[in-house]
Amino acid sequence: MLISIIIPFYNAEEYLRECLESVRFCQSPEMECILINDGSTDASAEICRSFTEADERFKLINKGNSGVSASRNLGIANAEGKYLFFLDADDFLDADKWRDILNHAAAGVYDMTAFGYYDLFESGEIKEETFPEDCRLARALLATTLLNTCWGILFRREIIIDNNLRFNENLKTCEDAVFVLDFASRVNDYMLSDVKILYYRIHEGGVMRRSNPEDKLRDLETLFSRRESYLKEYGDESLEKEMTRQSFSVITDLLRSCASDRAFAEIMRLCAVIGGNPVARAVIEKNKIKDLPRFHKKIEYVILKKNRRFITAAYFLLKSKIPKFRLIGGGEGHR
Repeated sequence: MLISIIIPFYNAEEYLRECLESVRFCQSPEMECILINDGSTDASAEICRSFTEADERFKLINKGNSGVSASRNLGIANAEGKYLFFLDADDFLDADKWRDILNHAAAGVYDMTAFGYYDLFESGEIKEETFPEDCRLARALLATTLLNTCWGILFRREIIIDNNLRFNENLKTCEDAVFVLDFASRVNDYMLSDVKILYYRIHEGGVMRRSNPEDKLRDLETLFSRRESYLKEYGDESLEKEMTRQSFSVITDLLRSCASDRAFAEIMRLCAVIGGNPVARAVIEKNKIKDLPRFHKKIEYVILKKNRRFITAAYFLLKSKIPKFRLIGGGEGHR
């Protein structure tokens, strides 16, 4: 078996069929698709059964609701492919790019091949996401958001099994970013491809939008700590400034996201939590205003560094509510 595609899902009936159709478009018998039903209560399981009955490459595993990490781990345990490929149930592959995926897997040259993708917004707008020219793996991991997710990557299964790599089931968010860092620490050969192979759907029902901000902040502590460890393993201190700047954008994106659908008192409370969180404070303190390239980031740095909760809450509420203001610097941090 060449590729095992692992798709966890929970109540994903709105988008699941489109996702599975994009997988079925692949004609290779050397592909299997493992579907993990995380206790869905809608028609998702029935949709999957229609695929398993029509195509023996699709396999459905049902379990009680225990989260996406447990689902992916169960997929790993049942996969047989030389490479593993994770896909979320609300995203879908570009069917015309299957040849690129299969060719990379068949060549077997790289332990890890990461592809570009398209952001697909509810408005229908599409944005291309590709790796910067001559980008190294360490920079992609630490200074961009492009490897914050596990989907869109071919992982050599042997490395996962031999090193007992699994998704952290205690994390509600950031679990895939941590997994990718753990895997990257064991990689010898890799490729960051400019081929865009899938559509990442950005919508209100996405997990990052559903998650509790306090949970996100707690999970970010784990991610920031793992990034620091990888930086030391990699031994390139020149990346520290970029990593620190990107981590700062993670925090500001969390505030902006929170402000978009919460009352002012709740935004104030999150500002207080961030102000009292030692990891978040360390990220803020490590930045220098002269190193922040955009004017709005300098403003955010000043109000966060001074811990002005009312001003901070008002600023991010304004940024989330006024369309022209919201466009300034959006999407720089963790997805």
